[in-house]
Amino acid sequence: MEPLLHALFVALVLWLPGGGDEELERARQLLAANEEADCTKGMELCVQKNNLAAVELLLDVLRQEADRALPVAHYRDVCWDGLRRIGDTEGRKRVETELAKNKKDPLVRQWCAELLGEYGDRAFALSLIVAMEDKDLGVQRAAARALGKLRHLDEDLAVWASACQSLGKKVKDKDTELRAFAIEAIARLDSKAGQAGLLEGLKDKDAGVRCLLLGVGAELYLDRGEELAAAALKDADWRPRLEAVDVLGGIKSPSALRHLIDALGDARPAVTARAVRHLQELTGQKHTKKEAWEQWWQENGADFDFSKGRKKEARTADSTVAATFNGITFESDHTAFLIDVSGTMSARLKTVESSKAAAARKELDETLTRLQGRLSFSLFAYADEVRPFAKKGAVELNPKTQAKALEFVDEQGTQGSKNIWAALESVLADPSIDTVFLLSSGEPEVGLYVHWSRVTWHLKELNRFRRVVVHAIAYSDSKGYRGQLERIAEATGGEFRFVE
Repeated sequence: MEPLLHALFVALVLWLPGGGDEELERARQLLAANEEADCTKGMELCVQKNNLAAVELLLDVLRQEADRALPVAHYRDVCWDGLRRIGDTEGRKRVETELAKNKKDPLVRQWCAELLGEYGDRAFALSLIVAMEDKDLGVQRAAARALGKLRHLDEDLAVWASACQSLGKKVKDKDTELRAFAIEAIARLDSKAGQAGLLEGLKDKDAGVRCLLLGVGAELYLDRGEELAAAALKDADWRPRLEAVDVLGGIKSPSALRHLIDALGDARPAVTARAVRHLQELTGQKHTKKEAWEQWWQENGADFDFSKGRKKEARTADSTVAATFNGITFESDHTAFLIDVSGTMSARLKTVESSKAAAARKELDETLTRLQGRLSFSLFAYADEVRPFAKKGAVELNPKTQAKALEFVDEQGTQGSKNIWAALESVLADPSIDTVFLLSSGEPEVGLYVHWSRVTWHLKELNRFRRVVVHAIAYSDSKGYRGQLERIAEATGGEFRFVE
């Protein structure tokens, strides 16, 4: 049924005397309210109804443009999450129809393609194949990624062949994300036939593509994971090397331990710190220096009993670490600071006799002072918009750049709302940065993605290319706001702290 007919049908049912659904009418009212709690209740009602009319209500919100008084982006996020939970066949087909028929908004088409991937139903393969030729790059990327998530597609050989053929046209695309998703999807649809293409993709000119495909290869080809990771430890870029360390950290073999010890000689502190953590977890030892691990290896490595390992626990800090930021230990020499300068930063902290903005500046000043000469850093001030300290990326930390960075912070003032997604996107655009400190006075309020569920969903997708760790610091006494920031940190394996 066409989208317009669906909408007319729902409206007619609700209009007819005695024919309306009171719960759906209640959901409609809640979705049109001005409070997030009401929107969430409306979404939950739609998920409980789990039918075509409920999907129409959720799609209505997804299609809304930011020209209303409501916090539209936040509500879109909530309703997308509701659509993901819909199990009704007709309701899911309605999402498929929206992908095909919505010519006005490429973002809505992209979100619908993402949803079809989340459903994992091979019945949506043909629509995603068509979406691969969409004029919008975001839709193409989403469709390629979604095709790789469809289950049992090989049970329909004709559709499977068509999907692989369509994806095959994109494996040499100039867009890094699209070609990586295409290579990945082919391998997931047919791991045997797709192996050669994935191995070739590990030689891609883009390090982000190599990083993503290494993770996919280690997952799909378990017998080759250690071999692929060991080779990636020699990559010229830190991202595949960090991915390799994580792959090796999941393999319980003496040879994997040997490779992890070798990784302790990496030039990037972020890589060596991760290797140390995996070694500690696999062995139960607490060494932090390569020399100590080499000695341990000579005495224990070749015949190590992996039952002596331990579960993941708090980070074991190296005693030589010279700095923390809001209590989080530095394990990086290529770091970005995202400093909130929205209106709520002018409020005072309970535990510190200063405003949140003053406390953030003081912490930044003290941290940079302790790291003189040992850090390349980026600095972004964000509110409704994101403003970079240096337009050409990271700069070397020295007294001059530190003074200019603090002057830049002082010039910002405090006004507006928080666009955390835009801040994260800005820092993720710099492939040299491996660690981010996100300081915020609370949950995001504006942006393309606002709710933590959508921020983390897209952050995880981008981070398959980037491998950045985001540490989050909340200057807030609200448990709800702090929870949003904590989930963002968790999505990348980062730490979370709060100051009241």
